[in-house]
Amino acid sequence: MKNTLMIIRSSLFLIAFYLVSIVQALLYLPILILPRKYTIWAPTLWCHSTRFLLRWITGIHVKIKGLHNLPQKNGYIVASKHQSAMETVLFHALIPNAVYILKKSLVFIPIVGWYFLKTGCIAINRKAGMKSMHQLMHDACQRINEGYNVIIFPEGTRTKPGTKGKYNPGVAMIYEKCQVPVVPVALNTGYFWPKNSFKRYPGTVTIEFLKPIEPGLDKREFLSKLEKNIEQACQNLTK
Repeated sequence: MKNTLMIIRSSLFLIAFYLVSIVQALLYLPILILPRKYTIWAPTLWCHSTRFLLRWITGIHVKIKGLHNLPQKNGYIVASKHQSAMETVLFHALIPNAVYILKKSLVFIPIVGWYFLKTGCIAINRKAGMKSMHQLMHDACQRINEGYNVIIFPEGTRTKPGTKGKYNPGVAMIYEKCQVPVVPVALNTGYFWPKNSFKRYPGTVTIEFLKPIEPGLDKREFLSKLEKNIEQACQNLTK
C-alpha cells in the first residue's frame, strides 16, 4: 500500500511538473527581450514552484544548511556533488545571480535553451578537448568578473548516493585562473529523486554549503581538498 501510494504521488508530480514547466516557459517568453537581471526571475520562480510541488505532492521537504558560507560579494564558484536533477532545479532559488556550466547540447532544447543562453549559462562541448577547456576558463572568469556566481558539478555527471565519480580537473583550472573562492556543496538528493527513475521518495532532502576554499592553493591540492570535503560531508547525510 505504501509503495502504491508513492508511485501514485510520483506520477502526479511528474504530470504537474511538466505542465507547470511548459506553462511557465511559454508565459515568461516576453521577458527574454529584457535585460538579464529581469530574465533571471523566470528560472527562480520555476525553482520555487517545483519545490512547492515536491513538498505538497511527493512529501519531499528541503533543508538548507550553511547558507552563511556563501561569500557576501558576488563573483565566486559553487562546486557541487551531483546526484539528481533536483539540485539543478533548486540552485537558482538558493544562489544569487547564478549561472550553470552545462553540456552544449542542452542549449538546443526548444525554448528551454533560450533561457539557458539568456541567463548566461556556459555551454561546453566535451568533445572539443583542450580547446573547450580554454574557452570554459575564459567564459567562467568573464562571468565572475561580471558579478555572476558560477555553478559547476566537478564529477560531470550524476552519481548514486554513496558512490563517487572522478573529479575532473576543469574546476581546478577555473579556480586557479579566476582566483576566487570555491564553495563546496554536499547533498543527499539521490535518495529522494533517483537518477533515471520516475519515483520520488518522501523525506527530507539536505543541501549543505560548506566552508569556502579560498584562492591560493595549487591545482592538485585544491582538487584533493575539494573532493575530500564534499565526500566526507556527503557521508554524513543520509535519509
